[in-house]
Amino acid sequence: MSADAWEELLDRLEQEAERILAAPDGAVETHELPPWTPPPAPLPAHLADRARRVIDRQRAAMDRVRHEIDGVRQHLGAVGRVPAPREPDAPAYLDVDG
Repeated sequence: MSADAWEELLDRLEQEAERILAAPDGAVETHELPPWTPPPAPLPAHLADRARRVIDRQRAAMDRVRHEIDGVRQHLGAVGRVPAPREPDAPAYLDVDG
């Protein structure tokens, strides 16, 4: 039974990472992933390589999210530097015909 529980957990973690990695640029979903706890039994030896691959995919997904967040921060910084509109001190146009 412990191998089944580990396989289910690895499936879930892998699917979450793949969903992030497959999203188009700028479209990484913003939602909280549910917390997880390891099954009570130790990881079976035959799943160790798969667990390492899942960890690698999760790291890649975290890098992708960090990259997306940095892009949003840069965009917000640029928007923040745009001066706010203000009332002009003088008319912007001069009516020379009227």
